[in-house]
Amino acid sequence: MFVALVGVAVALVAATVAGLAAYLADRAISQKVRQDFREGSGLVSGIIGTLFAISVGLVVVASWNQVNSATQTSSTEASNLVDVYWYSRSLPEPQREKLRRLADEYTTTVIRQEWPLMAEQRTLSPAAWRSVEQLRAFFQTIEPTTSAASTRYGQAMSRVQAVLDARRTRAQMADTGVPPLLWIALAGCGLTVVVPAVVCGGPVRKVHITMAAVVGGLVGMVLFLVYQLDFPFSGGVTVSPAAFEQALDRFASIRSLGTG
Repeated sequence: MFVALVGVAVALVAATVAGLAAYLADRAISQKVRQDFREGSGLVSGIIGTLFAISVGLVVVASWNQVNSATQTSSTEASNLVDVYWYSRSLPEPQREKLRRLADEYTTTVIRQEWPLMAEQRTLSPAAWRSVEQLRAFFQTIEPTTSAASTRYGQAMSRVQAVLDARRTRAQMADTGVPPLLWIALAGCGLTVVVPAVVCGGPVRKVHITMAAVVGGLVGMVLFLVYQLDFPFSGGVTVSPAAFEQALDRFASIRSLGTG
């Protein structure tokens, strides 16, 4: 709700600025000059407006796909952690309890420390890195004694590797957004779309100001939407740690089953 209100505020500010600029242009530029400019820039403005719309559409689709991919990556990481926790039931004490403690610690660190850090600094937590490295190092201390234990161990190791792979992918996604050059292009095209509406307008002042305000507000809203979709773990549309929270619930359920 807060992001929506901010978006409306941004659109209103952009509309106000464009409307005020149109009012000043209407008073400062003669009707003849504005008419000549309108007749000469119509084709160019239409082409630029089309390019702006296409560019925004492509960026929004790409950003939304990035959000969906980040959601899937987080779910994959969390589900593999649950499988690792299941493996603990086949271990004797004290290995069983140590593995559970490491999995609990890593998952809790991701939720409480890493997710806020990704939102604020777009980076992963060093504490979570240490925790997952300890989890991986723990498996190097396990020495299966039977073929069945070796099979279970190999499957668990593959799940640990999947956790690490998903984590590396998540680290890359946390810091991947719209390139600065594309932001410059979007801002330039947006400004070029607004300028004709501000300068050209029409013979009726009220219509001129209204149309300029509408165009300015729409451009401001669109750029704000792109900004909110820029990074999948920060902004208005973000991936939540719900998959890891569900993993913690699964841990408790597995623990309640007792030994394997």
